[in-house]
Amino acid sequence: MNSQRLLLWILLSFSIISISSAGAVFQLMEDVPPLLRASWRFQLTALIMAPIFAYQFNAMRTDEEAITKLKSKQTLWILTGSGLSLGLHMGAWVWSLDNTSLSHSLLFVTIHPLIIVFGALMLRKYVPSKQIFGASIGFIGGGITLLGISVESEVTLLGDLAAIVGACAVVGYFIAGRTLRQWMPLFVYILPVTIIAAVFLAIMSLLLEGSTFSMTNQDLSIFGWLSSAWIFYVLYLAIFPGIVGHAGISSVLRWFPPIIVSVAYLFEPLIGSFIGWVLGTTGIPSFWTWAGAIVLMMGTILVIWGDEENKKREVEL
Repeated sequence: MNSQRLLLWILLSFSIISISSAGAVFQLMEDVPPLLRASWRFQLTALIMAPIFAYQFNAMRTDEEAITKLKSKQTLWILTGSGLSLGLHMGAWVWSLDNTSLSHSLLFVTIHPLIIVFGALMLRKYVPSKQIFGASIGFIGGGITLLGISVESEVTLLGDLAAIVGACAVVGYFIAGRTLRQWMPLFVYILPVTIIAAVFLAIMSLLLEGSTFSMTNQDLSIFGWLSSAWIFYVLYLAIFPGIVGHAGISSVLRWFPPIIVSVAYLFEPLIGSFIGWVLGTTGIPSFWTWAGAIVLMMGTILVIWGDEENKKREVEL
């Protein structure tokens, strides 16, 4: 293995570990309502990304075709839909962290490959048999995992369902990204989407969680992340899981096949649960969680593998 390849593997590993650590860190902030926590992360992430956005947008201004596309109503609607999807994804997931175990939350929020297959079948689109088989196995694994509700005190059906809602919501974000990223620079796409997600979650927190704009109670303030009690937690979430993790994934995709990155993502529940155990936010998962997780991951790998084979077949044709 040459040095460049080794560095890429290190970058991929560090990115996955960074992303996986978010759940445990969010759980350390349990005094703050979940939707507000999610909004805080996006607020600070947007501020940190702003200079990179400005640089990429300035370089983009010479491309008249791209600027025309950016100003179109269709692009604005897609960006808005993507931001709302991302906000719903993060809000539902962070809420699930408060209402089920970390292991269950991470397992169910990463089943979006199975959701995509199920959605394609519902729309009567062609789906390769390997993906159908993989999705079936994955849903069986999910059912086995749910048996842990009876033996794990942290686990609730409502919390697991919230994580699944988060998985469904992120599909919209992925679809929008696939459409716009064909011509739009990375941070020109991510920044407005992140701002929309942050504003959406802040509004939902004001309506549902009793948040305020006052800094009197920093745990309920829309800008409470500025307080000394929370700034370092939110700074970590914004920099490592928020920017380093996802930017690292986007970078290695230039050299690694998507299937490698997709399978690497499947280690997020395992790594995240271990980090949570080290930080004391979660206990050791039950037998049913381990058994279901293995079956669920096997099904997801089959779905990803089937998708990769289907893409190769389309290129050959």
